[in-house]
Amino acid sequence: SFYTPRLRRLAEQKSELLQAVEAGLSESQFHLYYQPIVPLDPSKPIYLEALLRWRHPERGLLLPGAFLTGIDDPGLEAAIGMFVVEAAFKDLAFMREQGIPIGRVAINATNADFRSDQFVDRFLSLSAQTQVTPDSFCIEVVEQVFLGSDYQGFRGRLARLHEAGVEIALDDFGTGYASLSHLRRIPIDRLKIDRSFVSNLPESSADLAIVEGVIGIAHALGKSVTAEGVETLEQASLLMDLGCDFLQGWYFAKASNRERLPHILANLPPVPSPADDEMLSTVSRLPAGRLGA
Repeated sequence: SFYTPRLRRLAEQKSELLQAVEAGLSESQFHLYYQPIVPLDPSKPIYLEALLRWRHPERGLLLPGAFLTGIDDPGLEAAIGMFVVEAAFKDLAFMREQGIPIGRVAINATNADFRSDQFVDRFLSLSAQTQVTPDSFCIEVVEQVFLGSDYQGFRGRLARLHEAGVEIALDDFGTGYASLSHLRRIPIDRLKIDRSFVSNLPESSADLAIVEGVIGIAHALGKSVTAEGVETLEQASLLMDLGCDFLQGWYFAKASNRERLPHILANLPPVPSPADDEMLSTVSRLPAGRLGA
């Protein structure tokens, strides 16, 4: 059949979603929440990842999965990306005025953001206007952005940001389709290990091998590593022992608005140390040779 009532319902739902998101942007219903990215080197500052939230008037606080996956509209996606950049600059200026000790703020960028020079131009323009330097930010991209038809354009725009001082992170590493050769061709400073490889640690020997391998490759190439989805002290201790550079997850803190950040940062659990008894018990249960330094 060429038409069913279900197709019409899906089209109507998509249209309603697009209209609701457009209205939400114009009515200031979107906000950024921030989750700490904690360095294992105490001499380095804490990063923050900016995470988009929609304070829907009827459905409450919505995560991106509830609305971004159904948009499929390049123009609206680009408008959301521009909102995130503008809000991040504004919030970081506020944090610094309040004396909140933050290193970089990480922003998630999508294919839509890199379809033209507009995203990069606006980013650099905001830096000049706010006097918040580009090296205050990290741009996180997923592997799928390498697969677009305008690969050279994407590469050039990313290089412009990197040359200005922006750190570039490859998000959800290991879950996409990008070749390892991109780690040589694209100016990537950091790899983020996807939470799917962290959630089953230390029980899964396969995930442990992948995490250990990613950390080894990254360090050999002079790149740092962040592990996402860290939820227990046991996982944090193991990742520290494997040489991970930064940890992010509910073990440290959930995402919060900028007003609550001072409280969140003042009450972060301590970074594990090699002397932790729980870490030692974790290591003792690892398969032989997994830590072979």
